[in-house]
Amino acid sequence: MSTNDPHGGPQYQSAGSQPTGPEQQPAYGGEQSYAGGPNGYGYQQQQGYPQSGYHQTGPYGYQQTMQCAGTQPGVHVGFGEAIKRFFAKYAQFSGRASRSEYWWVALFFFLVSFVLNTLVTAVGTDSFGELNGLGVVLSLVLFVFALGTLVPSLAVAVRRLHDVNLSGWMLLIGLIPFVGWIVLIVLTVLPPKPEGARFDR
Repeated sequence: MSTNDPHGGPQYQSAGSQPTGPEQQPAYGGEQSYAGGPNGYGYQQQQGYPQSGYHQTGPYGYQQTMQCAGTQPGVHVGFGEAIKRFFAKYAQFSGRASRSEYWWVALFFFLVSFVLNTLVTAVGTDSFGELNGLGVVLSLVLFVFALGTLVPSLAVAVRRLHDVNLSGWMLLIGLIPFVGWIVLIVLTVLPPKPEGARFDR
């Protein structure tokens, strides 16, 4: 950029020099504006890192909170997160549960039941097949576990049905002899449907 020299010769500003006057650049992290509007397009631009964060303005002018992956209903979760959500939503029948959330819990139940039943058979019975003291304790643990997880088991199954846009009352199909549990397996492996969002509240 050239400037007029009082002696008549043009002078050129070095490339590394900072502009002065209305075009002066703000400090890092400050707001920058241009002629014709806050930044020429009708909004202010923030210098530095993008302002994505956890809070963004929604399409209707209100602020919405961005949640981390794995906390939204119907999203893929790992084994540990699925078990955590299973107990955290102990009696929550509203909302949705993804296939991974539901089937990781099913695997958890299978592993616990298999281990406890194996222990009862291996070390919890005497030579006559009768339960000994340890077998009684293990059987009691298994019973308490099954009783304590009954409500959250029903809740996660209902949320899984919600995820495929089905009413939780469809769970009663499991009471039909022979074929009821097969129908439930088919329903719980179906992919999620966006219409299931109507069960979120």
